[in-house]
Amino acid sequence: MQLEQGANLTRVKAANQAAILKTIYHLGPIRRSEIARLLELTLPTITTNVNSMMARGIVRETGSDRSDGRSIGRKAHPVDIVPESRRFIGVELQGARRTACLLDYRGRALYTCEDREACPDYDRNIRLSCRLISQALDTCCLTLEQIAGIGVCAPGLVDHERGILEVRPSDNWRNKDLRGDIARLTGYEGPISVENNACARAYGAQLFQREVLGDAQTFAYLFINQGIACPLVLNTATAFGSLVGAGEVGHMVMVPGGLRCSCGNQGCLEAYASDRAVLDRCAALLDGGRAPRLRELCGTEGPAMEHVLTALDQGDRDVAEVVERAVYILGVAVANINNFACPDKMLIEGKLFCRQENRDHLLTVVRANLCGVIRSGTEFIFVEPEACSGAMGAAAMAICKDLETYIEL
Repeated sequence: MQLEQGANLTRVKAANQAAILKTIYHLGPIRRSEIARLLELTLPTITTNVNSMMARGIVRETGSDRSDGRSIGRKAHPVDIVPESRRFIGVELQGARRTACLLDYRGRALYTCEDREACPDYDRNIRLSCRLISQALDTCCLTLEQIAGIGVCAPGLVDHERGILEVRPSDNWRNKDLRGDIARLTGYEGPISVENNACARAYGAQLFQREVLGDAQTFAYLFINQGIACPLVLNTATAFGSLVGAGEVGHMVMVPGGLRCSCGNQGCLEAYASDRAVLDRCAALLDGGRAPRLRELCGTEGPAMEHVLTALDQGDRDVAEVVERAVYILGVAVANINNFACPDKMLIEGKLFCRQENRDHLLTVVRANLCGVIRSGTEFIFVEPEACSGAMGAAAMAICKDLETYIEL
């Protein structure tokens, strides 16, 4: 990695600092000489910057020596990030619930919290989200000034540069200033990163699931919830990857002229295979006097995904038909995504795939529709849904932002 040498020394110094910190974060524990080799910078430049970071408490020597024992003089100790040196907050807000977490620099959760109030009103939703931020700070005895960054994610189309939620059709949220509203309601003056919640999960996978990604150069993250998204991430093996596009695969047309989607189009994947679509189909079964096991589980309430999965386990054939249809359409969509993008790995997160039979069915459909002439080597990895995975991903965005913009002049 050849860094720019020359004209604007301030800019070059800042770029060097950020690159050194990212290298330590990504590859640490790592020796100074190895950082110099990877970044093609002089060892004195590396040493000066690392020593400065050590003085600020962001980096430390690990004390473990990986040399072969034949070196003369002072041993070169590897350096690594100090996890407790910086803290970050992540928030995921949806119409049905909100979650927040407070993480250290290495992604260790210091606190998590959740609010399950159904709240389609944006203004109240954002106030509840800020309340979770205050709750996390109070519980951990921290102030806003001790937070290095906040990440916020939400379903829908997001302009991450401006921090704007452009559209969330299902809740009729349009042009909402997430970044500005969080800053205004909390009084936080530091950096606030904003992204779609599926993209946030992809950030989280990059930082916190390196052992899962291994040496993959590219990966996709398919997230099935009330909507469906699948961001694609490039260049992940040796650096933090770059997200490509919004990943809104939920609005690719699977059945021309088919069911009406929340976006206004017909036949979208989301209208057939999202959690919302499955629950709508199951509610229609109940209205028609079908799905007896589901009826016993729901009582007088509407079905939830937990009810659907339990009814499936208990042999409700009506529910099984709905789920099988949704998984089939998803399988075709996944095959289309892989035929187009050919990622090394695809991570799949969705409540339907807590059941092994649904995983098996999906992969059978995918393999039947893959174009083997292109490539069929994508590895499919199912991710267990976690309540705070979106908030963790949002905090990961804030960590990435901190590493990208680190500067000490």
